[in-house]
Amino acid sequence: MKYSFAELANNPITRKFGGTVFGVADPYLTGYHFIYFDHIPEGILDYTKTMNSGISSTNDISNILQASCLSVTPPGGTLNTVEFTGLGGIKWNVPGNIDYGTTVSIKFLEFNKTPILDIMHGWVKMIRDYRTGVTEKQIDGPDGKGYSNSTYAAICYYWTTAPDAETIEYCACYDGVFPKKDPQDLFASDVETVGRLDIEIEFNVDYAWHEPWVYEKCRSYASALGAYGKQYINGIQY
Repeated sequence: MKYSFAELANNPITRKFGGTVFGVADPYLTGYHFIYFDHIPEGILDYTKTMNSGISSTNDISNILQASCLSVTPPGGTLNTVEFTGLGGIKWNVPGNIDYGTTVSIKFLEFNKTPILDIMHGWVKMIRDYRTGVTEKQIDGPDGKGYSNSTYAAICYYWTTAPDAETIEYCACYDGVFPKKDPQDLFASDVETVGRLDIEIEFNVDYAWHEPWVYEKCRSYASALGAYGKQYINGIQY
């Protein structure tokens, strides 16, 4: 398989990679990204069903978060080193430990009836109720699951694509995901300012997976979205 960057070796001087024949290499373009939340806690629905948005299923939550996602900032990793000092103060290093970030930031566009607020507030409220300071999930609750990481955390898949919206470029799977913010403070208002509301939420991440199975999972989601998009376009009547 010949990759789009294979011609880099034929043009190491100018760093110009346009055209159609000599030294052609397609650059990576940002802005084509997608997310999908899986294993969303059902306890969120106890709140959202009673609010303005009327969200009644975890599938609704996944679709809303996916469609309203504006940007994603993934966690990175730092390879820390151990420093040694030699004769005359000369220094050298060896790898010590790897330190990966434990949060992913996602920005959402808010809509009428405040669905993003309802989802995030309901999620946080389920974990720690603002009225009592304790969780709404009993250890031996009626659902038989009780309070555990599996009942308040989700899984988030994130991938970027080529401009065709299907060819996977970068992908990751974040496990142990839950919001670290109830965005009530973002709903300020001023008569002199009329504008949109973007809600950026920092989510906890226990594991960030970058394995072959993540690529396959994201590719299946991307293919499904591509098929849906073509069906949607073909279904439009003018």
